[in-house]
Amino acid sequence: MSVNTNPFANYTLSIATQYEDTKAAIQKAQTPPKRRMYRSMDKMLRECVFLGATRFGTNFIA
Repeated sequence: MSVNTNPFANYTLSIATQYEDTKAAIQKAQTPPKRRMYRSMDKMLRECVFLGATRFGTNFIA
């Protein structure tokens, strides 16, 4: 087992670790959320009546 004699090794390692954590968090934040898939109109309307207008057009009447 080798002993690290570099006095800045822990400092550099902590900076590199924070960089990796930040990079992973940014990548996770940039991924778009999954879209909801509705198999039936009943399930969609139970969640929100106004959702039909955005999916089926402005003339949609529930």
